[in-house]
Amino acid sequence: MVRKSILSLVIIALLLTMFASIPIAQAQTPIRVTINGTALALEVAPVVQGGRTLVPMRAIFEALGARVHFDGATSLIRAARRESMIILQIGNKNAWVNGPEVEIEAAPVMIQGRTMVPLRFVAEALDAEVNWNANTRVVAITHTPYARKPIGGTITYGSIADPVILNPILFTDAASGAVMDRTHWGLVRFDQENQPMNAIADRWSWNQQTLTWRFWLNPSAKWHDGRPVTARDVKFTYETILADGYDGPRRADFAQIETITVVNDHTVDIKMKQIDAPFIFRLGLGLLPHHILGNVPVGELRAHAYNRNPIGNGPYMFGRWVSGQFVELRRNPNFFQGPRPYISTVVIRTYPDLNVMQTAWEAGDIDWFAALTVDHIDRIMREHDGRAYFREVPLHGYDYFSFNLENSILSDRRVREALVVGLDRTAMVDTVLDRRGSVLNAHQPRTSWASGAPNLNLYEHSAVRARQMLDAAGWRLPAGAGRDAVREKDGQRLTLRLTSNAGNVIRTDLSDMAIAYWRRIGVQVTQEIVEWSVMLDRFARGDYDMMIIGWSLGLDPDPYAMFHSSQAERVDGRIMTFNRGSFKNAEADRLIEAARATVSIPERRRLYRELDQLLNRELPYIWIFQRIQVAAVANRIQGATWSPTGNIWPETKFIQQR
Repeated sequence: MVRKSILSLVIIALLLTMFASIPIAQAQTPIRVTINGTALALEVAPVVQGGRTLVPMRAIFEALGARVHFDGATSLIRAARRESMIILQIGNKNAWVNGPEVEIEAAPVMIQGRTMVPLRFVAEALDAEVNWNANTRVVAITHTPYARKPIGGTITYGSIADPVILNPILFTDAASGAVMDRTHWGLVRFDQENQPMNAIADRWSWNQQTLTWRFWLNPSAKWHDGRPVTARDVKFTYETILADGYDGPRRADFAQIETITVVNDHTVDIKMKQIDAPFIFRLGLGLLPHHILGNVPVGELRAHAYNRNPIGNGPYMFGRWVSGQFVELRRNPNFFQGPRPYISTVVIRTYPDLNVMQTAWEAGDIDWFAALTVDHIDRIMREHDGRAYFREVPLHGYDYFSFNLENSILSDRRVREALVVGLDRTAMVDTVLDRRGSVLNAHQPRTSWASGAPNLNLYEHSAVRARQMLDAAGWRLPAGAGRDAVREKDGQRLTLRLTSNAGNVIRTDLSDMAIAYWRRIGVQVTQEIVEWSVMLDRFARGDYDMMIIGWSLGLDPDPYAMFHSSQAERVDGRIMTFNRGSFKNAEADRLIEAARATVSIPERRRLYRELDQLLNRELPYIWIFQRIQVAAVANRIQGATWSPTGNIWPETKFIQQR
């Protein structure tokens, strides 16, 4: 009996202790949330789950300036704030921030009819700073409130080339690309760290087992004629590139697609034949509207009127194009990332050359000059300091001499090596770029995460060694020849053409210097300066010996289109992709294919460095230099967004009101 009484007392004591703990916990000071020092009003008190504080969805998102929508059918929470897009789902520890999928520690839940979301995750995803004070039980959030930007005005750019074709899957030139970047968005674009982020697609996922990408499109995205952008447009764009009649340069970028399935209006699945590591980086390519072009035969697309008067889906709408004078774009008032864009009109004026364009900038006729001419940089920065700001930006790309490897002279690697050694490329950087640049010896520029290949041949300048190399290759000076004589072999003179585009002062200067250097080693080179469109046509047809041109590279370092043997194939006498020098090398093909077949960044880096070593030996190009450009911008233009490789997001610029 006594034992039972004691046992009962023990049980009662344990129960009292357990229940006593509940009011103690409840008696703790409730968690409070402040934003920039002001208490956040919450209809439901914060709760803690998994060590994370959850707060009512609408209160926190709206306090941080985001528009929020809850879809009861799918339990999806969508919060948008200009370029930012956060998507969560009730009960799901997977979320999406600006496109990619991420894992979170606490899933959203429903409490008292309110949707509760993880506070720290949401705030930091919207670029706010979060601090927890355990003593006061206060979560302090600090963020910079959005300052409304003025809408209106005109920004004027300059270009030394007219656009060629305003079609996102057909253009190859920078002038057309400058228009396409503003009028035609793709599934993704790139953030300030050069990583893929949301654009027409507001989120995506990758299934390694099925090799399938799934993209969910932003339901608010529309074409400029008011029609919604749908999964059908995505399927149409990529299948057009893969169709037999397609004559553009981008087939290789999409060659690993096996099937494209429209799941519904705003969801599309892309199943791959194999892992294609750079694929997500290619999806910045602008989309085409199926409802306008869907019935046009692929082979007739290049001649279609759309290419002079396109309907896009981006922040700016096409206005008009007066050939040889300007392209005018108008603000899209219904852009789904409103209130952007802020500037009402974009004008891109065409000038005959860089010097004339720079004079126009100095006179105030244009606002944005992307690359000041080198010999005037210091003077312009000094004289225009009060009305403009300047920014140095390494060009993510390079200038190079392309060899036509089908030329009987240049097909000999020994001749190519002699031509490289015969040039003083350091002097070219010092003279032509005023030391704002660096010599390159392989494909990956210093701004690429795949750069840094060891043990590259630097091909240091030596006219003596260049002459010896040509002697060894059988190209010798005639007996008794004078200082400026031209080498010969089997009765053929060592003469070549060097082509560059009109209006480009830097390339004209490079051409002059190269011709002078090569004359010293017995090589006669004739200069050809032609219009940009003519040069591109000759490039595609292989109607050149050497050409001075440049690459503005994509953010993924994959060089398939430039150096894979398959990309040198001709269609109706033209090389439609970018291996226009006809470089063909089985080992290079193997390395490029292997790098495409793994998602491991360290392994891809290793393979690309090995490829750089091979290219450095084989010399399909003479790599000249990577430029450091100086952009000059009128003070009235504000809001520019920069990445490590240059200016991005044209829709963030606005005109400062006086």
